[in-house]
Amino acid sequence: MIPRLSLRHTLLLAGILAAGPLTAAAAGARPQPAPPPVEAPVAPAWSAANAAARPAEPAWWRAYGDPALDRLVERALAAGPDLPGALARIDQAQAAARAVGAGRFPSGTVNGSLARTEQSLENGLGQLTRFVPTINRTQDTASLNATLGWDLDLGGGVKNGARAARADLVAAQAGLAATRLALAAEVTARYLDLREAEARSRLVARQRDDLAARLRYAELRLAATEGSARERDARVRELGEAEASLPLLDAQVRAARHALAVLTGRPAGTDLPELSAVGPGAAVPLAEDPAAGTPADLLRARPDLVMAEARIVSARARVKSALGEYWPHVSIGGLLGFDTNRLAGFGTPASRITQGFIGLRWRLFDFARIDAEVAAARGAEREALAAYRDAVLRAGAQVESAFALAAARREALAAQDRRRAAADSAWTSAQAAFRLGEISDDQLRGESLQHASAEADQLAARRALAEAVLDCRKALGG
Repeated sequence: MIPRLSLRHTLLLAGILAAGPLTAAAAGARPQPAPPPVEAPVAPAWSAANAAARPAEPAWWRAYGDPALDRLVERALAAGPDLPGALARIDQAQAAARAVGAGRFPSGTVNGSLARTEQSLENGLGQLTRFVPTINRTQDTASLNATLGWDLDLGGGVKNGARAARADLVAAQAGLAATRLALAAEVTARYLDLREAEARSRLVARQRDDLAARLRYAELRLAATEGSARERDARVRELGEAEASLPLLDAQVRAARHALAVLTGRPAGTDLPELSAVGPGAAVPLAEDPAAGTPADLLRARPDLVMAEARIVSARARVKSALGEYWPHVSIGGLLGFDTNRLAGFGTPASRITQGFIGLRWRLFDFARIDAEVAAARGAEREALAAYRDAVLRAGAQVESAFALAAARREALAAQDRRRAAADSAWTSAQAAFRLGEISDDQLRGESLQHASAEADQLAARRALAEAVLDCRKALGG
């Protein structure tokens, strides 16, 4: 049975238990200087980018208006191969932040033991039992105590270590956002590859049929001595080029499908049911230029810039943590428990143990080493600042360049659209002329090849613009 403690011992234990939290509150009440803001070299306004306010919609790939693409990206973000690693890094950063943060609060341990020992008669205390009958050869020991300790953290090392760990967690979370952006962009790019390869394959198959028919007409004219071998050889060469490109285009279609399967967490060669939402004949999807907002918005929109800024916060906190080593480390604590060699006496006032203590640790003669640690931490801070400024400058350049290229490719597509419209008109006129017998089938096939050429150039311009818009999205961070 454990007896009730006296008033004096009760007050002693209460003081020990309250000392940690009260001192922590007092230390936390001290005003802490806010870190100076990070000066980011951003322009006041964009020169080429769309300066409209950025929407809050995070699913930027929906701007392409393609249900198959939407489903593929959503599948990739749910089961992509790169996400587990990024999520694991967040778990590690969260655990590290909790572990470091726990050092700011009191810690306690409970220890206990119960043992029975039979002494040797040939050594130590056991030898006395032959001459002193009151000494028992068998000894019982029982011990139970609770210890509470707390580091006052006068230099702020633990507090700044926790701040650095929280910044590392922010960087890990930004890393996950960067992984998701890269994964969605990669799926979009491979989907554009797939649609372009499918459309180009259909065009080349049509051109092959026209070229084969024109080759037959050239051979007939040559046999009737109305044509030339030079004309026939040219058409043989054109047909061979078309036939040679078809297997390559088919391989590009399969490669894009394999890439999409892997990006969505499935083995290469797996069927992609998401593609049935649109079908194999879908055109290359297009999207309008995204809204860029202001250059300052980029600092929070791009995950790599958020990560770089978090590294600055972490480096600054580690500088302060290193500076804290100049201060003495003071800790307070206490102990309450029972210790006895008789089980019957365990818990009695006579077996009680109480202790209160104050500890001091000061690297008084190690300042040269501390100087080196501070210098190293300041060097890491300068490196983080330089990396951040460089990343901001490069990000701004990427945005401006991407939008400038998108504008140029949009103009190029408009020119190809006009050419395609003229080719459509010429093709319609050629069909009407053929029905009236004004032109031959060979001439009609020639017009068909001209129309297919205009369609192929329009397809290439459309694909280039779609890729340029994707580059704008990546430069903006989504």
